Amino acid sequence: MVSATSLGFTPKAIATLNFNTLLVTKPGNDGELYRVDIRTNNEELIFETPVLLGTGWTHDLLAYDGESHLFGIAAGTLRRYTLTTAKPAISDITSNTLIGTGFTLKTLTTTGPDWILGTTTNGLLLSYKINGKDDWDRHQLRDSTWQNFDALLSPGGGVYYGHNPAGALYRYHDGDPYDGKGDDLTAHNTVDATGWAQTLLSAQPGTVT
Repeated sequence: MVSATSLGFTPKAIATLNFNTLLVTKPGNDGELYRVDIRTNNEELIFETPVLLGTGWTHDLLAYDGESHLFGIAAGTLRRYTLTTAKPAISDITSNTLIGTGFTLKTLTTTGPDWILGTTTNGLLLSYKINGKDDWDRHQLRDSTWQNFDALLSPGGGVYYGHNPAGALYRYHDGDPYDGKGDDLTAHNTVDATGWAQTLLSAQPGTVT
Protein backbone atom coordinates (compact mmCIF):
# COMPACT_ATOMS: atom_id res chain seq x y z
CA MET A 1 0.00 0.00 0.00
CA VAL A 2 1.04 3.59 -0.59
CA SER A 3 0.09 6.44 1.71
CA ALA A 4 -2.07 9.08 0.06
CA THR A 5 -0.62 11.61 2.51
CA SER A 6 2.87 12.99 1.87
CA LEU A 7 5.42 13.66 4.59
CA GLY A 8 5.85 17.12 3.12
CA PHE A 9 9.59 16.72 2.61
CA THR A 10 12.08 14.16 1.33
CA PRO A 11 13.72 12.52 4.36
CA LYS A 12 17.48 12.24 4.65
CA ALA A 13 17.63 9.22 7.00
CA ILE A 14 15.04 6.78 8.33
CA ALA A 15 14.71 4.24 11.13
CA THR A 16 11.74 1.92 11.65
CA LEU A 17 10.89 1.57 15.34
CA ASN A 18 7.82 -0.64 15.01
CA PHE A 19 4.98 -1.36 12.60
CA ASN A 20 3.46 2.09 12.98
CA THR A 21 6.32 4.40 14.00
CA LEU A 22 9.23 5.86 12.03
CA LEU A 23 11.97 8.31 12.90
CA VAL A 24 13.18 10.46 10.00
CA THR A 25 15.54 13.36 9.61
CA LYS A 26 14.99 16.32 7.32
CA PRO A 27 17.82 17.64 5.13
CA GLY A 28 19.22 20.99 6.19
CA ASN A 29 21.62 22.59 8.62
CA ASP A 30 19.15 22.41 11.51
CA GLY A 31 19.08 18.60 11.49
CA GLU A 32 15.39 18.30 12.30
CA LEU A 33 14.25 14.93 13.69
CA TYR A 34 10.63 13.87 13.22
CA ARG A 35 8.48 11.01 14.46
CA VAL A 36 6.07 9.74 11.85
CA ASP A 37 3.07 7.77 13.08
CA ILE A 38 1.39 5.46 10.59
CA ARG A 39 -2.28 4.58 10.55
CA THR A 40 -2.98 1.37 8.67
CA ASN A 41 -5.45 -1.45 8.15
CA ASN A 42 -6.02 -3.96 5.37
CA GLU A 43 -7.33 -1.25 3.05
CA GLU A 44 -5.32 1.90 3.69
CA LEU A 45 -2.02 3.32 4.93
CA ILE A 46 -1.76 6.93 6.05
CA PHE A 47 1.20 8.98 7.24
CA GLU A 48 0.10 11.22 10.09
CA THR A 49 1.52 14.75 10.19
CA PRO A 50 5.20 14.40 11.19
CA VAL A 51 5.92 15.43 14.79
CA LEU A 52 9.05 17.57 15.19
CA LEU A 53 11.07 16.11 18.07
CA GLY A 54 14.17 18.29 17.97
CA THR A 55 17.11 19.67 16.04
CA GLY A 56 20.80 18.83 15.76
CA TRP A 57 20.20 15.44 14.17
CA THR A 58 22.50 15.81 11.19
CA HIS A 59 22.89 12.06 10.74
CA ASP A 60 23.39 10.66 7.27
CA LEU A 61 22.17 7.22 8.42
CA LEU A 62 19.85 5.93 11.17
CA ALA A 63 18.97 2.40 12.32
CA TYR A 64 17.08 0.95 15.30
CA ASP A 65 18.05 -2.43 16.77
CA GLY A 66 14.58 -3.48 17.95
CA GLU A 67 15.59 -3.66 21.60
CA SER A 68 16.27 -0.14 22.87
CA HIS A 69 19.12 1.39 20.88
CA LEU A 70 19.04 3.85 18.00
CA PHE A 71 22.24 4.29 16.00
CA GLY A 72 23.16 7.30 13.92
CA ILE A 73 26.15 8.10 11.74
CA ALA A 74 27.14 11.65 10.75
CA ALA A 75 30.38 12.29 8.86
CA GLY A 76 31.80 8.93 9.96
CA THR A 77 30.95 9.40 13.66
CA LEU A 78 28.75 6.73 15.23
CA ARG A 79 26.44 7.60 18.12
CA ARG A 80 24.10 5.39 20.11
CA TYR A 81 20.91 6.50 21.85
CA THR A 82 18.50 4.70 24.16
CA LEU A 83 14.77 4.80 23.41
CA THR A 84 12.55 4.38 26.44
CA THR A 85 9.16 4.15 24.72
CA ALA A 86 7.65 2.93 21.47
CA LYS A 87 6.51 6.39 20.34
CA PRO A 88 9.18 8.69 21.69
CA ALA A 89 9.18 12.37 22.44
CA ILE A 90 12.62 13.95 22.52
CA SER A 91 12.80 13.35 26.29
CA ASP A 92 12.45 9.61 25.61
CA ILE A 93 15.65 9.54 23.52
CA THR A 94 18.40 9.38 26.12
CA SER A 95 22.01 8.32 26.74
CA ASN A 96 23.59 10.06 23.75
CA THR A 97 26.84 8.08 23.53
CA LEU A 98 29.72 8.77 21.15
CA ILE A 99 30.80 5.27 20.14
CA GLY A 100 33.66 6.26 17.85
CA THR A 101 34.82 7.67 14.53
CA GLY A 102 35.87 6.09 11.26
CA PHE A 103 32.47 4.56 10.52
CA THR A 104 32.52 5.60 6.87
CA LEU A 105 29.55 3.48 5.87
CA LYS A 106 27.42 4.07 2.80
CA THR A 107 24.45 2.10 4.17
CA LEU A 108 23.36 1.09 7.67
CA THR A 109 21.01 -1.44 9.22
CA THR A 110 20.87 -3.52 12.39
CA THR A 111 20.87 -7.31 12.65
CA GLY A 112 20.07 -7.61 16.35
CA PRO A 113 20.50 -5.80 19.67
CA ASP A 114 23.73 -3.75 19.50
CA TRP A 115 24.73 -5.25 16.14
CA ILE A 116 24.98 -3.02 13.07
CA LEU A 117 25.68 -3.91 9.45
CA GLY A 118 26.74 -1.68 6.59
CA THR A 119 28.46 -1.36 3.26
CA THR A 120 31.23 0.94 2.05
CA THR A 121 31.81 2.74 -1.23
CA ASN A 122 34.64 0.34 -2.08
CA GLY A 123 32.42 -2.73 -1.73
CA LEU A 124 33.00 -4.02 1.81
CA LEU A 125 30.23 -5.60 3.87
CA LEU A 126 30.96 -4.93 7.53
CA SER A 127 29.35 -6.13 10.73
CA TYR A 128 29.97 -4.53 14.13
CA LYS A 129 29.14 -5.59 17.66
CA ILE A 130 28.77 -2.34 19.60
CA ASN A 131 29.79 -2.73 23.24
CA GLY A 132 30.00 0.91 24.30
CA LYS A 133 32.10 4.05 24.02
CA ASP A 134 35.34 3.33 22.11
CA ASP A 135 34.50 -0.37 22.30
CA TRP A 136 33.33 -2.42 19.32
CA ASP A 137 34.22 -5.56 17.38
CA ARG A 138 34.55 -5.20 13.59
CA HIS A 139 33.95 -8.11 11.21
CA GLN A 140 34.54 -7.99 7.46
CA LEU A 141 31.99 -10.32 5.87
CA ARG A 142 32.70 -9.47 2.22
CA ASP A 143 35.70 -7.86 0.53
CA SER A 144 34.01 -6.55 -2.63
CA THR A 145 30.88 -6.16 -4.82
CA TRP A 146 28.62 -4.55 -2.19
CA GLN A 147 29.33 -0.99 -3.34
CA ASN A 148 26.38 -1.06 -5.74
CA PHE A 149 23.79 -0.95 -2.96
CA ASP A 150 22.36 2.38 -1.87
CA ALA A 151 20.24 0.81 0.89
CA LEU A 152 20.69 -2.18 3.19
CA LEU A 153 18.00 -3.46 5.51
CA SER A 154 17.41 -6.41 7.80
CA PRO A 155 14.21 -7.61 9.54
CA GLY A 156 16.33 -9.95 11.68
CA GLY A 157 16.94 -13.67 11.47
CA GLY A 158 20.07 -13.20 9.37
CA VAL A 159 17.98 -11.97 6.43
CA TYR A 160 19.47 -9.03 4.52
CA TYR A 161 18.05 -7.03 1.63
CA GLY A 162 20.20 -4.92 -0.68
CA HIS A 163 18.73 -2.27 -2.97
CA ASN A 164 20.48 -0.77 -5.96
CA PRO A 165 19.67 2.57 -7.61
CA ALA A 166 18.25 0.86 -10.70
CA GLY A 167 15.33 -0.35 -8.57
CA ALA A 168 16.34 -3.98 -7.95
CA LEU A 169 16.05 -5.62 -4.53
CA TYR A 170 18.18 -8.66 -3.61
CA ARG A 171 17.87 -11.06 -0.68
CA TYR A 172 20.64 -12.76 1.31
CA HIS A 173 20.76 -15.04 4.31
CA ASP A 174 23.47 -15.20 6.96
CA GLY A 175 23.37 -18.55 8.77
CA ASP A 176 24.74 -16.95 11.94
CA PRO A 177 24.71 -13.15 11.82
CA TYR A 178 26.69 -12.96 15.08
CA ASP A 179 29.67 -15.21 14.31
CA GLY A 180 31.64 -12.48 12.53
CA LYS A 181 32.12 -14.68 9.49
CA GLY A 182 30.92 -14.42 5.91
CA ASP A 183 31.31 -18.04 4.83
CA ASP A 184 27.69 -18.77 5.79
CA LEU A 185 26.30 -15.78 3.89
CA THR A 186 24.44 -16.87 0.76
CA ALA A 187 22.55 -15.06 -1.99
CA HIS A 188 18.93 -16.09 -2.47
CA ASN A 189 16.45 -15.26 -5.19
CA THR A 190 16.09 -11.69 -6.43
CA VAL A 191 13.00 -10.16 -4.85
CA ASP A 192 12.45 -8.00 -7.93
CA ALA A 193 14.75 -6.83 -10.70
CA THR A 194 12.99 -3.47 -11.09
CA GLY A 195 10.32 -1.30 -9.57
CA TRP A 196 11.74 -0.48 -6.13
CA ALA A 197 11.89 3.29 -6.60
CA GLN A 198 11.53 4.36 -2.96
CA THR A 199 13.68 7.24 -1.75
CA LEU A 200 14.65 5.35 1.44
CA LEU A 201 14.04 1.83 2.73
CA SER A 202 13.95 0.52 6.29
CA ALA A 203 12.73 -2.71 7.91
CA GLN A 204 11.13 -3.29 11.28
CA PRO A 205 13.82 -5.07 13.31
CA GLY A 206 13.26 -8.45 14.90
CA THR A 207 10.33 -9.45 12.70
CA VAL A 208 12.16 -12.48 11.28
CA THR A 209 13.46 -15.12 13.68
